[in-house]
Formats: sequence, C-alpha cells, structure tokens
Amino acid sequence: MSVDRRELIRNEILFQCYGYRPQPRDADRMAKAARMEGEIPDATASDFAVECEYLAGKDLVVQERDPLAQGHVRWAITSAGIDHVESRGIA
Repeated sequence: MSVDRRELIRNEILFQCYGYRPQPRDADRMAKAARMEGEIPDATASDFAVECEYLAGKDLVVQERDPLAQGHVRWAITSAGIDHVESRGIA
C-alpha cells in the first residue's frame, strides 16, 4: 500500500470518527462508506483495521468493544484526534 493511500485511509478514518462521534465506527462500515462515496473505491475493512491500529498508537482513536458482541471492534476518536482533525481542517 502506498504512503498516499495510507494517508487517505487515515484521514477518512479520522473524518468518519469525527463526524459520527460519540458513536464508534467499525472498520467494515468505514470501508463501505469510503467505497460508496468514491473516496477510496478499493478500500477494504482490513486496510481500515490496520490504519486504525496505527492511529490508536498515535492516541488519535481508541478501540472499543461492542457491549453486545465482545469480539466486534469499533473505533472512536479521542480528544487528541478531535484537536488533530480541527487543526488540519479535515472536517
């Protein structure tokens, strides 16, 4: 995956998590939305999951377990992520 594509996916994750806050998003839904909007037509849930892990390492998003389906991972933006998005004008 190219650096530019990774950056597009990371920005899309932050954009979606910012826009849907406080509701967390899962990688599959984020990838589907990116494909439907034409932002990243070949996006996969796996691509989004990998980049969510990266953003979590930067404390921009946090992993949350679904209370009903503990194996289901969702992502929510952190306050640092909100500051990052707003300072860069992504949203």
